[in-house]
Amino acid sequence: MTMSWLDSYYEAVEFFYWEPQHIGRKKHVPGEFNTFEKVHKHLRQMEVTLNHNINQFLLLAPESLRFRLFHHFFSQNFEALFEMHGRGVDTTFNLADAMQPDFLFVSRSEAVSIEMKVGAKSSLAQVLKYALLGLAVELRDGSTRRHFLGFLGARDFSHQWKEKYRSPSDLKRALSTVDLAVFLHRCPVRFRKHLNRFEEILDHLAISFMSYREFAEIVRAESPASTDISPGAEVYRNLISGLLLEFERRNLLERN
Repeated sequence: MTMSWLDSYYEAVEFFYWEPQHIGRKKHVPGEFNTFEKVHKHLRQMEVTLNHNINQFLLLAPESLRFRLFHHFFSQNFEALFEMHGRGVDTTFNLADAMQPDFLFVSRSEAVSIEMKVGAKSSLAQVLKYALLGLAVELRDGSTRRHFLGFLGARDFSHQWKEKYRSPSDLKRALSTVDLAVFLHRCPVRFRKHLNRFEEILDHLAISFMSYREFAEIVRAESPASTDISPGAEVYRNLISGLLLEFERRNLLERN
């Protein structure tokens, strides 16, 4: 089988597992993942590696794809250019380890976050942390934003929650019962005096859901025609086919 760009990613991760001395680490042989087969399987099941896969894809894909994904998530058009933030988000927005988003995109007028799920369930606390992230974005820039939170997962919206919230409206009703002052009191001190704005962000936070199957359909529709033999089209086809193959290998495209 022809290698995809994601196979190359996994090979690189496996290399540093088997030869950790290259990054100043010692191998812990008695660990649970002590054979190539176990490591190979585990890496391809982890949520964090899928997060890396999608992150790399979105960094390389055209801006226009982001706009289409956001439109599908939230049923509205986005036109301002977004900056995609990586692991440095904690330092950039002075979060003091309060949270680490899966994906964050910030424009001059919006902040869009995406939380992806594979096996673990989400929680009210996690939604509150994304609202806190929105507040941190505003405090850094000194200007307000419209805030959006999309969940990317298998099956449907209710499947993402232990409580089986059927819709974003059900989730919003549950959030309305939370004592936000108590939540902020557990957060870094600098956020506590902004309770009113935090409440506003949470109240107006647009929450939506997209399945991996829907995500794949949008991405697949982006693939250039096979008759387009330009170098750019070939690269984009390779990028798309690699991600879709990863979704298939993880059985994320099933309806149920």
